[in-house]
Amino acid sequence: MDQADRLRALAATNTGGAGCRIISVTSGKGGVGKTNIAVNLATLFARRGLKTLLLDADIGLGNANLLLGLQPERTMEDVLFGSSPVESVFMPTPYGFTLLPGSSGIRKLLELDNFSQRAVFDRLFEAMKGFEVVVYDTAPGIGNWVLNFNAAAHDIVVVAHPDPMALADAYALMKVLSLERREKKFRLLINRSKHAQEGLDAFRHISDVTDEYLNVSVDYMGSLPEDPWVLKSVCKRVPIVAEAPKSPFSLGLDRLADKLLAQTGGGSAVKTWNNVGVRPDLRGA
Repeated sequence: MDQADRLRALAATNTGGAGCRIISVTSGKGGVGKTNIAVNLATLFARRGLKTLLLDADIGLGNANLLLGLQPERTMEDVLFGSSPVESVFMPTPYGFTLLPGSSGIRKLLELDNFSQRAVFDRLFEAMKGFEVVVYDTAPGIGNWVLNFNAAAHDIVVVAHPDPMALADAYALMKVLSLERREKKFRLLINRSKHAQEGLDAFRHISDVTDEYLNVSVDYMGSLPEDPWVLKSVCKRVPIVAEAPKSPFSLGLDRLADKLLAQTGGGSAVKTWNNVGVRPDLRGA
């Protein structure tokens, strides 16, 4: 069994017939607004009546709780190195969804071997069964944790800015996921565009390159505008969709949430746990 097969060899789990939608919000470059987007998407999904979990998957530098003004008593560190069950780390938020906080400044979390990562994913999958939607907020870049969390999602939403460096890093992430995890479908979201055409031009630039060099499909999820309410809400530690629901950024996110719920990963019906089929890279385990 090769690496990609191992990634998809998740043991069958009894979910009582229920399906769980997993959406990964990820980026090749830091500072593109990925965490802010993930927090607000979780808020919007909860508002739609869906039992939602936001999993801070930035294993060593998690900070989703900061955008929510929350101070967790337990984090992923307690799951990975303590005796805490995953469910004991779940934290309710004032916005209707549950947060699984990441750890910050814990370097040893990034150095877990493949066997340990496999055990982590098994525990996470079991705990996530009770949710209808799970949003991953991954770390930026192409680290092993990033690749594994993205491979463990139905939808991979790659966030980028219109600038060339952010687009190049977004392409690099899709390239590595395609070559090392055999991912073939991505969704691109352009943040902080000056106007709709700038976002569309950025998408066309990436799609031209992926069409030539990668055997993948990239769906354009639209662009989010520059909006002064974003900084205001971040400073207040309140999701912008709660602080300023009629702002241009919030309205754009609302349309994005509808698109994600209307579409499915890979163009098939919403997957159940039995056919997610994910394992972290177990070579050497």
